Amino acid sequence: MRSIAIAAPLATALLAGGCALHQHPAAPGTRGAIQGPGYSSETVRYRCESGTEIEVAYLEFGHGDSFAALHHQGRTALLKSRPSASGVRYIALDEQHSLRWNTKGEEGFLSFLAADHTAQERVLLANCKSLQSLSAGKAAS
Repeated sequence: MRSIAIAAPLATALLAGGCALHQHPAAPGTRGAIQGPGYSSETVRYRCESGTEIEVAYLEFGHGDSFAALHHQGRTALLKSRPSASGVRYIALDEQHSLRWNTKGEEGFLSFLAADHTAQERVLLANCKSLQSLSAGKAAS
């Protein structure tokens, strides 16, 4: 529970632009990283199939907790990693705004699952690719 109390303000600060000061030189504007006592973070920008771009701040705590914070439709959501058969699945801590962010390598998709046992998961953003991987692919061509 302590990590959630720490992660929420940290995630908000990272998404508000704190990572912009720590951009990787190879891909300006696509990634940022911050390390501190007991945690590390990385911010990754993705472009999805619809042309929508989202930024996700990944937070890793030394004791094993992992979070992602993302901004979608005017709201910032904090998600916690959960076991997944392939890649990493992050599930929103707020059940009323129950977003799911699924990643595998440099790709991901965002979905929503209502807090109802009969609800079907609905994909909101599909085929999201890291802008760093997109620029690396263009450089290789």
